[in-house]
Amino acid sequence: MGRFIAVLLFVALLVPAVFVGRAWSHAAVRREVSNGALSLTLPTSEAERAMRIQAQRARLWRLAGLAAALIGSVAALVMFAERAVFLWPGLVVGGLLAGVLLGELTRLRPDWETRASARRPQSEFIDRALPWIGRLAALGLVAFGWLAMGAEWTLEIRIAAGVAVGGWLMVEFSLERLARRAGPSGSEDIPVDDALRINSAHVAVGAGSILTLLVLSGLLFVAGVAIGNSASGADLAPVALIAGGFGALVGAMVVGAYLVKWLTPVRWAEAAWGTSRRG
Repeated sequence: MGRFIAVLLFVALLVPAVFVGRAWSHAAVRREVSNGALSLTLPTSEAERAMRIQAQRARLWRLAGLAAALIGSVAALVMFAERAVFLWPGLVVGGLLAGVLLGELTRLRPDWETRASARRPQSEFIDRALPWIGRLAALGLVAFGWLAMGAEWTLEIRIAAGVAVGGWLMVEFSLERLARRAGPSGSEDIPVDDALRINSAHVAVGAGSILTLLVLSGLLFVAGVAIGNSASGADLAPVALIAGGFGALVGAMVVGAYLVKWLTPVRWAEAAWGTSRRG
């Protein structure tokens, strides 16, 4: 039994890390390609203004999310004293992720001349596998909340799952806005538009995936401990739940490692070959 539990934990940790890591490593290649195409064009004034405004708004929303998280952490410390020791890290992370998601959801359309165009497939600016990581985690949260209807801590589960699922809905709205956004009429602005779409889509999906995976991980840990402490709990059920919690946590950490690079705004100086090297 002990060896089986060890293998189960190993698989729970390894499979999500490998799958998520491979998917996001392919996304990193897409970023290099888009930046390479960006470096081969000359910037227009509209393109430079679009990149500057996008970076400023994203930075503003992220700082607002961090400020709200810090205020909430201080309020929690005042209200709950030592019980808030395990609460403030979640508030800080949640505030940062909320700021990132709001920044992507409220991005303004660049003010260059546009051309009439149909809805673009999401696969043009993000790999199909990446959104499904967060979608599956959100579906898992919905199922978890439904299965826990009779538990004593149903309200807490509903609140946590509702926040995470709401965050993922923001991701879906952001992706739909990017797909329906009209493209520029000038060919010299197309690489900038593609780079901005690609960056915004990956930032939104990454932040939403981290949020859903972290909440799912926490709920699985709590459920595993609760079932393990109960007299009627099966031997394997708490182990499987805790192993799933570890798997979701590792997946969130892998996405976070790749998301750090995507949070960097799109700039000409960050293109693959660098604009400063052109003659």
